[in-house]
Amino acid sequence: MSETDDRDYRATLNLPQTEFPMRADLPKREPGRVAWWKEHGTFARRLAKNKADGNPHWILHDGPPYANGELHMGHFLNMVLKDVFVKIALLDGKQTPFVPGWDMHGLPIELETLKHLGIKDFHAIDPLELREKCKERALYWLDRQRDVRVRMGNFGDWDHPYMTIAPEFEATIVETLAALAEKEQLYRGLRSTLWCIHDETALAEAEIEYEPKTSPSVYVRFKATDEQAAEVLSHFVGADVASTGSSTVIPSVGSEATGVEGPPLSVLIWTTTPWTLPANVAIALSADAEYGLYRVGDELLVLATVLAPKALGDAFADATRIGTATGAQLDGLSVRHPFLDRDSLLVLADYVELETGTGAVHTAPGHGADDFETGVKYNLPILNPVDARGIFTQEAGPYAGMHIWKANKRIVEDLQASGALWRMHEYEHSYPHCWRCHNPVIFRATAQWFISLDMNHLRQNALDAIAKVAYTPEWGQNRQSQMIETHPEWCVSRQRTWGTPIPALICQRCNDSFLDPAVARRAAARFRVAGAGTWWSDPLETFAPADSTVCPKCGSTAFEREKNIVDIWFESGVTHFAVLGTPDLPWPSDLVLEGGDQYRGWFRSSLLTAVAVKGTAPYKHVVKNGWVNDEHGRPMSKSKGTGIDARDAMEKWGADVLRLWAASVEFVDDVRFGPNVVGQVGNVYRNVRNRIRFMLSNLYDFGTTDVVPRERLEPLDALACDVTDDFADNVVADYHAFGIHDAYLRIVEFDRSMSSLYLDALKDPLYSRAANDPRRRSAQSALFYILRRLLAVSAPVLSFTTEEAWQSLSEDLRGAEQSVFDLPLSVAHGRDTAEAVRRWDRLRGLRGRVAASTEPRDFEARVALSAVPAFAKELAALGDGLREALVVSAVTLVASDAADADGTLEIAYAHGAKCKRCWKYRELGTAEAHAEICADCASVVA
Repeated sequence: MSETDDRDYRATLNLPQTEFPMRADLPKREPGRVAWWKEHGTFARRLAKNKADGNPHWILHDGPPYANGELHMGHFLNMVLKDVFVKIALLDGKQTPFVPGWDMHGLPIELETLKHLGIKDFHAIDPLELREKCKERALYWLDRQRDVRVRMGNFGDWDHPYMTIAPEFEATIVETLAALAEKEQLYRGLRSTLWCIHDETALAEAEIEYEPKTSPSVYVRFKATDEQAAEVLSHFVGADVASTGSSTVIPSVGSEATGVEGPPLSVLIWTTTPWTLPANVAIALSADAEYGLYRVGDELLVLATVLAPKALGDAFADATRIGTATGAQLDGLSVRHPFLDRDSLLVLADYVELETGTGAVHTAPGHGADDFETGVKYNLPILNPVDARGIFTQEAGPYAGMHIWKANKRIVEDLQASGALWRMHEYEHSYPHCWRCHNPVIFRATAQWFISLDMNHLRQNALDAIAKVAYTPEWGQNRQSQMIETHPEWCVSRQRTWGTPIPALICQRCNDSFLDPAVARRAAARFRVAGAGTWWSDPLETFAPADSTVCPKCGSTAFEREKNIVDIWFESGVTHFAVLGTPDLPWPSDLVLEGGDQYRGWFRSSLLTAVAVKGTAPYKHVVKNGWVNDEHGRPMSKSKGTGIDARDAMEKWGADVLRLWAASVEFVDDVRFGPNVVGQVGNVYRNVRNRIRFMLSNLYDFGTTDVVPRERLEPLDALACDVTDDFADNVVADYHAFGIHDAYLRIVEFDRSMSSLYLDALKDPLYSRAANDPRRRSAQSALFYILRRLLAVSAPVLSFTTEEAWQSLSEDLRGAEQSVFDLPLSVAHGRDTAEAVRRWDRLRGLRGRVAASTEPRDFEARVALSAVPAFAKELAALGDGLREALVVSAVTLVASDAADADGTLEIAYAHGAKCKRCWKYRELGTAEAHAEICADCASVVA
């Protein structure tokens, strides 16, 4: 036996070397990467380069989160998606500065502050003190949320975010109010608006959520006097003495009723809000509907015939219809209020539906938007016997001093006792609730500030603007149009403390309230210097000089300042004015991306303010993301153990795994999140990381002077580079089409493709060839190209991992591109990648068939391959790369017209013996000093 038989040849192999660890340990490593990005100014440096290159702008305008609590996984999804798109544009060479923003005024922050202070009633604290405390809490939560957003790996101008509490921002808010007032788009009026009695303020439609509520469902008689009954009867076809089955004479219209009584007649209404009955002044009917006059026992009832069976219940079986009339025929008649000394007028309204109730709708203009419009149409009194806290005023008669929800039961009992109640049952229905405190809201007629949707054709202009905006998904355009078409007058005033004041004046002589654009602009100038708190602290003359401010109604010059603040939806709706419109941040933005609820929220408020002032939309493209639910599809809830804050999730799994999860879902739909979901994504992440590690570990001795030009690469290496170009080009196309999920699937498939074919094929030439062997340098050149392109297109999603990988390369290979974010996203190559992919897929098919062989396997095998001439020519062009790709010791290839279309394989055991160094089966011992290795290996170690 030769003395060299026991030699260990491992030291002669080019074994992989890298400091890029297999174990990611993301929660520990990622904060250091965040610090590195900040220290090196990575984002700002690439922005400066893109600007110096004269490239175009691309702006994503950030919709501001509320600075009132920890960020959850819904925030994570939204904020990471924004970051992905910003980084795509950045690597595309665009000028894409990103200014993050925060909504820091309004009820969400005020309520959180009161809770923090342990104060239940906001009236118990001085307004200026509360404002100062709210500012402190808002800044505290901004810092907390900013830390989390930065920890996500998101790029942006974190040192200079926009804040709605900033003096310049408050000035912009008021300047916009002034512009709207000048256009007469802003007005003050009495309307029935949504009102939260818990928070004591008006609300906008966007601040409403619908939740189940159980209410008393009551059918109430509105009885007519004898004279009213006679007039009502005269309008019913067929109603006469005989048909009533009574010997009692019913007086005709205009006759004397003295001493003559007929059966009692009532209009039957249905309501689930008995507490609104004290404000009733009318009953609305449908003009075209048929109403029946029913004899039920000893009384007459009027209600819609189609609803009579359900409304009358068991009594319908014994009821007799003795006449009919249309709603239009009854218009203008009257009946009596069930417990107050006044009449209720019968009126017509388009909103009366014939699916529930009686077709006769109790109408209280002070407590309903539709009711209010009917009240204006018929010149009805607008009664609002309820104060801001939900307590009945003296106008409510016997219920004065009672809370409306407690009064419900009392009113029903009184209706029962008086005989006005027909029947009652509990009714569960969807009811509007305050989005913040989740308490039921009411409609309440108060004087508020509104933006008119129909003045200056604002509604139509907004609809026209929507048609010029792109939406993802496409149906978002219709959804947005619906939100404009159905938008009521926008109530922009709030009765709270923490916000930007509406600089309106109240005349001390006539009590009229008005917004003078000149006063508003003076207020804006003052706010820009010292903040909006000066509205409360400065003398009124600062804003309304006595020599230039006059009441437009009575000419007085004595005023008080109004204490309302502006709706926070209006504040966030003017962020585009406050942030955009400079050379570095042009207006409008290219993209906005928020949750689907923002079609009626920020998307809409931004659109309306922009169209009202500038006549066009403030954005070019609207993208919406879905909600994040738990693994069972239920809303996430921390109280149920299914909710998790973004900070905690990153501490557990790392940001990059979570970023990959965000890319793995169809984000425009509702998505699921939880340990099992993250576990599946984690497996994908580990596979991708290991592939990156393999490439890095085989570039440890490779430098720029070793790079083989593309045209001189070995055929298999050139093919892999062409396939990489195809992959990268398609990922970029997916990115540009907002198909993040599609890009994710391509990355996963590319990882599988490279792993199952090319990377396995390279192990032999990389490990066993001489370090400077041309075949090895060709393979390394291809690996560097593939890695570079993979890292570039993956960086928007896997920001931490790709940066870590790029920094693991030598300085020589990185060159001037210090960061992965210095790389170009796209590379011009001019190659027919589709043809390359076709050849690649056929080669993968052959490799899969060889790999499926259980015996012999890999280098134990030799392959005899027959292929049709064209295919055989393609394979022959690979040279020894064909054998490498099939990972066998030998291949013979023949062209044959009789071969299968995908090639005919014969797999047998390879000739020779296993080389101790390269493991291929070859003739051994050709070199006397190396009896157990093949000639190729012997030439390397000699």
